[in-house]
Amino acid sequence: MPLPNLPLQRLSELQHREIAPNLMHDEAWRTPKGLLTLAAIPGIGLATAERLVRQFPNLEAIVDAHPDQLRTFVSSMAVDALAEPLMLEKARSEASEILDRAAHNNIRVLSIFDADYPEALRCIIDYPPILYMKGRLPGRRCVACVGTREPSQFGINVAEQLVNALVAADWTIVSGLAAGIDTVSHNVALAQGGVTLAVVAGGLDKYPNQNLRLAEAILAGGGAMISEQAFGVQPSARNLVMRNRLQSGLSVATFVMQTDIKGGSMHTARFAVSQNRMLFAPVPKGHDALETMSRGILAMTQLPAAQFTDAVQADANYRRILSDRIPAGSVARPLIGVKDYAPMLEDLERRLGSQYPRLYMPGRAVPI
Repeated sequence: MPLPNLPLQRLSELQHREIAPNLMHDEAWRTPKGLLTLAAIPGIGLATAERLVRQFPNLEAIVDAHPDQLRTFVSSMAVDALAEPLMLEKARSEASEILDRAAHNNIRVLSIFDADYPEALRCIIDYPPILYMKGRLPGRRCVACVGTREPSQFGINVAEQLVNALVAADWTIVSGLAAGIDTVSHNVALAQGGVTLAVVAGGLDKYPNQNLRLAEAILAGGGAMISEQAFGVQPSARNLVMRNRLQSGLSVATFVMQTDIKGGSMHTARFAVSQNRMLFAPVPKGHDALETMSRGILAMTQLPAAQFTDAVQADANYRRILSDRIPAGSVARPLIGVKDYAPMLEDLERRLGSQYPRLYMPGRAVPI
């Protein structure tokens, strides 16, 4: 039936309501589908999509908003796209395809507005608005175990010892499914009957082929695979760095087993400090201390924070964070040997029991 003669604005409203009727209502707005639909519109990413969802009560309000108002949130390209019913329909279709594919592969898609979005991530300053997760949601008792992809025997030994101690104390092991220390940490946790989570840098269809069986074992052991990246996204260098903030963000503490002065684990250490998480590192001795892969550990555990910033060539922001958070002492708490494990475990329990809510960045609480 043809539409009656109506003013263009009213005709556009009717077209939009017919194209995406569910998103016109509040109950479907603060959802993965709402965020993914907006993020699929040219010129709008997930962060901007979240801002729009918080600012406007529903999709209809965005459609009806004056272009000048929209330009305070999005580019002119996005404003033009939001005025095109067919563009919105295409975005809605893309969002539906993502959600259908996730459901087919037993993957949950969580938005920051969902009540079961991981609480530890909810209030870090750069939380992901959307998470893809396969397996069981992580609880609060998580610690990150990270390190070089090419560990020496020292790195392997301390990773095995620490993970054993942590699993025995009922801590879930968070790592990144990469070669080296990540693989050791996941495998030891599983061998001891513990639970482990893998945070990957690409889509959940793109994790390393060499660790496919390990991923399956993690899921079979009651753990989870987690990513902020959509299907098909490759684990690029940038995504690997950003993945590290989720490993530390999910965790009460981060353990850096072995690393050079440069590398992904140093990014994880930076994120841990920035998020006000605890940071631990085992101290190499003798010949082990002379290894290239020990330089980062020695810098974190032996140098005062002021000297550490020079050693890692920290930028101004990181220097400020270190100065504020660690005015004296080393950046990481040194673990000299097994004798330090008991007090370390006590520190973890105290942080979890009495200070966990204050781990988050101030002023970043996000209402559900």
